[in-house]
Amino acid sequence: MIEVKNLYKYYHMPRKKFFSKETSIKAVNGVSFTLRKGETFGLVGESGSGKSTTGEIIVQLIKQTSGQVLYKGKDVSKFNALQLKVWRRKVQIVFQDPYASLNPKKTVQWILREPLIIHKIGNRREQDKRIIDMLHDVGLDESFLKRYPHELSGGQRQRVVIAAALILHPEFVVIDEGVSALDVSVQAQILNLLKALQKKYRLTYLFISHDLNVVQYFCDRIAVMYLGEIVEMGTVSDLDEPKHPYTKALFSSIPTRDVNTSETVLSGEVPSASAIPEGCPFHTRCPFVQERCKHEKPVKHELTTEHTVRCHLYD
Repeated sequence: MIEVKNLYKYYHMPRKKFFSKETSIKAVNGVSFTLRKGETFGLVGESGSGKSTTGEIIVQLIKQTSGQVLYKGKDVSKFNALQLKVWRRKVQIVFQDPYASLNPKKTVQWILREPLIIHKIGNRREQDKRIIDMLHDVGLDESFLKRYPHELSGGQRQRVVIAAALILHPEFVVIDEGVSALDVSVQAQILNLLKALQKKYRLTYLFISHDLNVVQYFCDRIAVMYLGEIVEMGTVSDLDEPKHPYTKALFSSIPTRDVNTSETVLSGEVPSASAIPEGCPFHTRCPFVQERCKHEKPVKHELTTEHTVRCHLYD
């Protein structure tokens, strides 16, 4: 359904001094992957790895520096205003903070009706029916129509945000840390709800998270990001035996998880995205670093048809 090709996003920083060099924050640094219809694709990594930026570029909330996002073969960055409006109906996003996603001055009914008005879908009666049906789908009833966001619990707000994203019946939804702000018990309810809605509406998800347990439960395939790059990608079963040292460190940090790998402990801090190390970006923290890692960027190795890794250990 969607193909991301060699995606870059750089933010140019102003000079601190007149003769100083210009610097750029390399938020996304050459990311490529495909999203198949009906699947849930997970993006994981530490904060600042470029996960959310990638998701926002795909839905064109921000523009990429270079690279392509292809929807059924068409480059969405080249859409005109009319094509982009049609694209908005097919692609939606659920943000991390449900309260910040909702207009605090508007009722739930207004929030759900507004997308239908903008896209001129149905008359008043048809809109009312769609709104009520969608509320039922997300586990709420008509009594919530006149409520304001501050009158809802965290789980209820997230259900309203999901309803607002699905009210246009999109094909593809980006879920950006969609359950991280919720209690664990509520997280399970929302994840099960998302699975049920995916089956009912035949949705394709891009699920962005730093919670590996959630990603393992919810996703079909997973890509692991570090400093704006995908270092390993594969199915959930592939990553039961992670290959990249960074992926091993992430999974071995989960106390309750039984993975076929010895514990990998990382040292040091994540380098700044404005000063990414030469060669392999992970070499400053890698316990298996070689001399070539400091100068030569690793290429992608295909371990299986689905499982790929960027690491010199697999040359």
